[in-house]
Amino acid sequence: MSTAATHGGHDPGPRDGPALRSPAPHTQVHHVLRRLLEIAQDVVVIGLMVMLLGIALVALVQLFRLAMEPHAPKVILGQVVYILILAELYRTLIFYLREHRVSVALIMEMAIVTTVNELILIGHDGPPLRYLAIAALLLVLGGLLAIDRWQARLRDDVNHTSAH
Repeated sequence: MSTAATHGGHDPGPRDGPALRSPAPHTQVHHVLRRLLEIAQDVVVIGLMVMLLGIALVALVQLFRLAMEPHAPKVILGQVVYILILAELYRTLIFYLREHRVSVALIMEMAIVTTVNELILIGHDGPPLRYLAIAALLLVLGGLLAIDRWQARLRDDVNHTSAH
């Protein structure tokens, strides 16, 4: 049987599109290379997660030791917030593995928690201008997080109403 008979009476040509032609053999290299690099990046992220888990466990043991001895509440609170920061980093890495992108909202939440930790650790020892700068940073980060959540809610409403 001729190629003209198998393709509806005409020979497949360049106008028939890529469905009838096989891809060039070397073009698959790009897909394979990209996939290998994605796997390598996932391995690096998993390594970071294992390290963060180890650091968090050590910090938890240190927190337990601090709680058993009489210490200033500032020291214990600083350690608690440090563990929360590690947990946020871990959550960000989990999100990255799942979605292969970074969540800006998670990064902003982590920045807010880190800034609050800084406030707890410096206490009343810093200059007033430093407190104003930290307050401005918290205000900006909180505003950005609120806008991000508001936009996400709007996107969900639009997706929900367009489905009906």
